[in-house]
Amino acid sequence: MNTKLKLLSSLIIASSVLAGCGSEPDSSAPDIIIDIDVPDSGGGDGGGDGGGDDLPEITNTDLPIIEDFGASDTQGFFTADYKALASDAEDGEDNFYFSMAGVFMEDGSVDTEGSNWITADPDQKMRLGDARFTLAQTVSPLAGDVEVPRKDTTPGEGIDEGLSWGELDLTRDYKISFCVVARPDTASSSDFQIYVDNNTTGEANSIHGGGNVGSRIFNVPVNTLVPGERVEINIPGNTTLQEGGELVGSKPELIGTENSFIAMRVSSGGWTVFDDLVIEYQDDVGNNPQPDCSTKDSNYKLVNPATGGDDNNAPEPEIEGIPFGGLPFTVDLSSDADTLFGENDEAEFLSISTDRADPFYKVTSGSSRITVENGALSLNNARFTIGDKGTPSAEGVEPSGDMDFSVPYRIRMTVTDFTSADPADPGKFQVYIDNNTTSSGNSIHGGDSKFSELTPDEITLPYELELEPEFGTANSFIQIRADSRVGNLTLENITFEYLDGAPGSDAEWTPSTLNMAGESDIAPSGELTENEAFSATLTATGGNMSSSNHNLFFAHQMVEMSDFMFTAQITNVEGADVAAGNAYRFGIMIMENLDPVADFADLPGWADAGFYVDGDPAELIGSRAQMKPSGSRSRSNIDELEVGDYVRIEIYDDGDDKRVKRYYSKDGIDFIQANSTSDFAATPDSDTWYVGLYAAPGENNVTVEFDNISIEEIVE
Repeated sequence: MNTKLKLLSSLIIASSVLAGCGSEPDSSAPDIIIDIDVPDSGGGDGGGDGGGDDLPEITNTDLPIIEDFGASDTQGFFTADYKALASDAEDGEDNFYFSMAGVFMEDGSVDTEGSNWITADPDQKMRLGDARFTLAQTVSPLAGDVEVPRKDTTPGEGIDEGLSWGELDLTRDYKISFCVVARPDTASSSDFQIYVDNNTTGEANSIHGGGNVGSRIFNVPVNTLVPGERVEINIPGNTTLQEGGELVGSKPELIGTENSFIAMRVSSGGWTVFDDLVIEYQDDVGNNPQPDCSTKDSNYKLVNPATGGDDNNAPEPEIEGIPFGGLPFTVDLSSDADTLFGENDEAEFLSISTDRADPFYKVTSGSSRITVENGALSLNNARFTIGDKGTPSAEGVEPSGDMDFSVPYRIRMTVTDFTSADPADPGKFQVYIDNNTTSSGNSIHGGDSKFSELTPDEITLPYELELEPEFGTANSFIQIRADSRVGNLTLENITFEYLDGAPGSDAEWTPSTLNMAGESDIAPSGELTENEAFSATLTATGGNMSSSNHNLFFAHQMVEMSDFMFTAQITNVEGADVAAGNAYRFGIMIMENLDPVADFADLPGWADAGFYVDGDPAELIGSRAQMKPSGSRSRSNIDELEVGDYVRIEIYDDGDDKRVKRYYSKDGIDFIQANSTSDFAATPDSDTWYVGLYAAPGENNVTVEFDNISIEEIVE
């Protein structure tokens, strides 16, 4: 059983993202770097100050952009000959579409195992899978001093001023739409994603940050796309997968700048074929008609023109990270720096707990001056973070870390070598809490974030550094820095541990028998034979969860949050041998209150996800249901759900409504959305909830084991 998960946190998990984004570092077309001197920002790290006065002028590409993918071939699509940046109109050498992954090898040739291509059928289309590319992204010093400024460089050095480096003016309400032609027929953990001003795979790595008003404006499992229909994404506004279809997203605010760019991605393991992409202003909608999506052929062979390969012999996804499992842990220094920081394409690495593509350790400056060998890490004029998701730290900004420091904790490490480049001017070894910059004030903790600072003459080697900060959050991280005056700093045995047990370890579930509406042939009853914060086992019988009854055994706790998600792994089910039908279910549930009502229609907002028993022989079938504002119940199957899977209920304020979503996952990291609806009895005023594990199995006497339970607040 996992006793290291967080019970209450302010973690943002919008959707889980996989790694696999191809292997090429840049496009086959050369980048053009305009030689601009950018002032040093101080702090020993160099780099720009984010100001715009010394930056090259950007010429915008006018909207609408209408793309039918009619390039001569895949390689040709990503060249300036097909479409050039307006900012380079005179020379015409810089490409408007830039492949970040999935097309090219390091030498600029087409990757024979790539996953992104222009289809070979007469009406050419884009096939995007395990790959990503940008539209209208220029080359800019704001990206920093890096080899490939158009890949993995946001937010770069424009974060302080809110600057991006694209050619699209997205300061007016806009709309992105495209025809879906083909996609996988089976369930997939892969997502189709669209970002604004973000050339990475991390949602928060942008001047717009993360959350419902963040850089990722579209994120749906590829298998939920509807062939023959047009996806419509309005910013601000609603997102649908087909005309008049159910909302799959809603953005309340405009996301963009006068110099924005777009990134499109399909994560590892999936693919999508789409056509007739349109980016237009909302007040221009109707003036840019496109072919009928229903006429698009979705039955052609999906052939890679470079290789003849298709989706039946697609390449294996890249190495993914091993998700962080919580404290206690010791930094593994048994390999090398590339492996530690997730830069070795052939070796597993430790990743952020909710994103296998996001390394747990990140270099924030001086990667060439950090080495790992013989179980020790050495650095000079460099710094790196442990457990940070990458959101730039600033005063008053909540940290984006993966470690829960909300209860007493300890950090330990051994200093085995520490010298100054010039003994007359001692170097400093610093440890920061929730701060990934060099200024101690850039943190929610203010100047206290620089928690430890040592010079060589203050210690005797080997030195055992032991820190017990009395502050932190549920989403914390640390940064280790050797400033520019350090000759060498070598660390070993970097360890994190709690002093008084894991967060939430004292929480338990309160068992109740509820008869809230209607009657049951068999009265509900049950007991908890295991009752821990992160795991529980219930045995129950009776009850009824039909369209007119709400009677159940419910082990719960109360939380005071308006926007949150509730997750649990259903690890084992026994005693489910009577095909009782979907009125007799068990799993996880949320409810506004536990008060009995005279009529079913008066029930408060509730939503569940789990199983019922049906068929001959009896089998478990995934299920989800919720109370509607009309006073009736809505229920549907989750056909892909199996014992051993994780289930999640997510609710959040969506304008004047409360939205509820259900997800399932095979591994607790990559969650697949089962539904999303605002047809839910709760309202944004609902901020007190009873969250728990339930069973109303009727004739069955079931024992259900739950593990990896978490309740997490959603914070924009």
